[in-house]
Amino acid sequence: MISIVYITFFAAQILLCSSATANIDPNTLRDVFGYGSTYNPIGAVATETYRQVVAVTPYNETLVDPDYWDLDEFHPSAANFDKFDWTLTKRVAAVSGDNFLISPLGLKLALAILTEAATGNTKLELSSVLGFALDRREVRIKFSTIIDSLKKQNPEYVLNLGSRIYIGDYVLPRQRFAAIAEEFYKTEIRGIDFYNPPEASKQINAWVSNITHGKIPDLVDDDDVSGVVAIILNALYFKGSWRHQFPTNATKSAPFFVTPDLQKPVLFMNIKEKFYFTESANFDAKILRMPYRGNKFAMFIIVPNSLTGLSRIMNGLSDLHLEMNNLQERTVDVTMPKFQFDYTSKLESVLKELGIRQAFEETASFPGLARGQLLHQRLRVSKIVQKSGIEVNEIGSIAHSATEIGIVNKFGEDDENDYEVVVNKPFLFFIQDEYTKQLLFTGRVSDPSIVDGDYKVLCSIMRVLICFVVTFASLQTLDCLDTRALYSRLNFFDIDLLKYSAENKHGNVMVSPASIKSTLAMLLEGATGETADEIRSALRLSSVKDDLREQLNLYLKALHSNSTETVLENANAIFVSNKLRLKKDYETNLRYVYFSEAVPVNFGNNGVVAQQINAWVNGKTKGLIPSIVDQAQINAFTEMIVTNALYFKGSWMQAFNPKFTRPACFYNKGVCHNVAMMELQTDIQYAYVDNLRAHAVELPYAGKRYSMILLVPIERDGCAALIRDLPFMSLPQISDLLESTEVQLSLPKFTVDYNEDIIQALKSMRINALFSPSANLSGIFEGTTPYVSNLYHKVHMSVDEQGTVAAAASAAMVVPLINDGVELRVDRPFVFFIRDNKLGLVLFEGKIDEPTEYVEKPINYRVKTSRPFFGIF
Repeated sequence: MISIVYITFFAAQILLCSSATANIDPNTLRDVFGYGSTYNPIGAVATETYRQVVAVTPYNETLVDPDYWDLDEFHPSAANFDKFDWTLTKRVAAVSGDNFLISPLGLKLALAILTEAATGNTKLELSSVLGFALDRREVRIKFSTIIDSLKKQNPEYVLNLGSRIYIGDYVLPRQRFAAIAEEFYKTEIRGIDFYNPPEASKQINAWVSNITHGKIPDLVDDDDVSGVVAIILNALYFKGSWRHQFPTNATKSAPFFVTPDLQKPVLFMNIKEKFYFTESANFDAKILRMPYRGNKFAMFIIVPNSLTGLSRIMNGLSDLHLEMNNLQERTVDVTMPKFQFDYTSKLESVLKELGIRQAFEETASFPGLARGQLLHQRLRVSKIVQKSGIEVNEIGSIAHSATEIGIVNKFGEDDENDYEVVVNKPFLFFIQDEYTKQLLFTGRVSDPSIVDGDYKVLCSIMRVLICFVVTFASLQTLDCLDTRALYSRLNFFDIDLLKYSAENKHGNVMVSPASIKSTLAMLLEGATGETADEIRSALRLSSVKDDLREQLNLYLKALHSNSTETVLENANAIFVSNKLRLKKDYETNLRYVYFSEAVPVNFGNNGVVAQQINAWVNGKTKGLIPSIVDQAQINAFTEMIVTNALYFKGSWMQAFNPKFTRPACFYNKGVCHNVAMMELQTDIQYAYVDNLRAHAVELPYAGKRYSMILLVPIERDGCAALIRDLPFMSLPQISDLLESTEVQLSLPKFTVDYNEDIIQALKSMRINALFSPSANLSGIFEGTTPYVSNLYHKVHMSVDEQGTVAAAASAAMVVPLINDGVELRVDRPFVFFIRDNKLGLVLFEGKIDEPTEYVEKPINYRVKTSRPFFGIF
């Protein structure tokens, strides 16, 4: 199983309100929006004169000092820690011209925790790009201060900040990492059962929903947490009110210039009040600070003077801090649009552009997270996703509105020094914690009329929602567009299948995950409800039907290869009762998605049907599996038989010399069995895997696309423990440990004929409904709902050097001793995999307890081959 650390960072919700006074007359509208004297942009609405809203005297029984609200002071921040913030904003803005919203602070908090687990170049890149000091304690203290500040309670706003790390029950976090996370990042660590995805996702979503007051109820789904090692969550919920609220009766419709040639009518709010403001010559723009109650947070709006001037602002963002020093308190007439939108950004490519590359590579180093089984696993970041949403309008609570309007009256107006800001064109905004000088959010509004996503409930607040999803994967990215990643995710199924098939089984065991997945795929196409959910969950497939079909189609296409070195062929067929009718959609998808044929048969004539099915399997496996069913297994009540045949033939890239094959002991349960032991001395890929207490060797087939990987336990009776531990060490992780090494390998020849009903193994993998009368396969037949009563799996495989009999003589010959390399004698039960190295597909897997006994035969020097074959019914 591929170990995955899936990290979800920063789910934030901001709620803001507004208040005060406004005055928009026809002349102002014409001046602001640039229309001629005869043009009326919004009909009768623009022709009315809107009077300043009458101030309401606040009823204040909570403040000792009534002048408290007059104390609004602004102190620009020193520009050192926000360099990354503006660079990130600039890169995200360059992706498209649409609305966007990100949280630089949320991302930095998330990556700060990652940095704690990083070493080497991974840590250096993260620290350099993020602007972190190399002294980790300095970084910890800085973030501890920020988090402490955000967690302080204030009656003027609500801010909930929570951090949590969910770690699989089978993983032991490093105590040092856990202590640092708790002390400096206020992050608690909780155990969770990621092998139960529905329950794990339910627990995670409940925690996030609680922190965000229900605004983010479904952050992850079952697929997101399936096979995961750990999830790190950081959730923020903020609710505040504008210090000066916009009066609702001043809100009017007017055009917003999306481009010089495109105008859209939107609702504009208006207020005339004291704000910190400057007219920037360098940016050719107006910069406005709009504070929230509580003297901690403020929104800054930067609106260009020209319709195409936003690009100039974006290009100069790194110098924005210099302009902030010029803000002065002025009476400003502000006209700005109400807006709301949702935004999802994938940040991995942006971070790579900024210089964080090592974290996404196979050489990434994050050893600080966990110990035990995962001590030497290499993890890498594969996906960083941020989900956000914002809604801005003018109304707060009634009490707030009254208080703020009262303050407005106290300030009064100074007509001689009025300034005007009209936000009727694309603009930049950011929300800052003015105590720590951190940017909580940055964004751009290109079109206020666009509303995306699910958060479309109109109410009297401004909302900001931020969710980061950062995925750690070992060795392979989980990008949905990466086909290798698709196969990697499907391969989670493979280790589970081997574990439950070989558990408590004596003798050789061999299964083909590729074949069984082909069969389950055809059944899944016609399944619904719990039946479909169980199959999909076991295979780690998308819950979206079209995506699921695309995944399986790509997978099945990969099971075909025909070259001079190797042959791989996969075939599917369904034999269906001629008394029943397949649904047309199901039959069509069988043909074009699953490359399967539907064959009508008369199950009442069981002998003829058995012969027909066996002939099909025999042909597809080149005669090596002549039969898979007998007529006793078929009767008149049979409705359908789903079959699959997979054929593989490959020649070793480095052949075993048959004259060195000799008799040797193979120990099973302490008993020596005389077997035919092949010998090979060469440079091959080898590693000792400490986590599994096993040797790993890769034997490539000609062409190198396919190879056999052997796992040999260090103890003679260690095979059962090895299989039990495999879910904690994925095959790609094992492969990453392999290095070219001179090895003297002694490997027994073995032939496997394996025939098993694998229903029990699949039930252990939580596929239950499919095999019960409650199965829902209603998508297959018209008017009947079958269930699966048997799923037979038959495999034939032979591994040798294709020459044999000089082995007796060879036994007396002297094999040169290896000096500086490794001597590996496979003289005990072992595990093997046959894998497509290009795509990461596991074709066959099994354990060998009983290799081929040694028998004297005439020598045949033909090139050795390995031929696994099998069919399923």
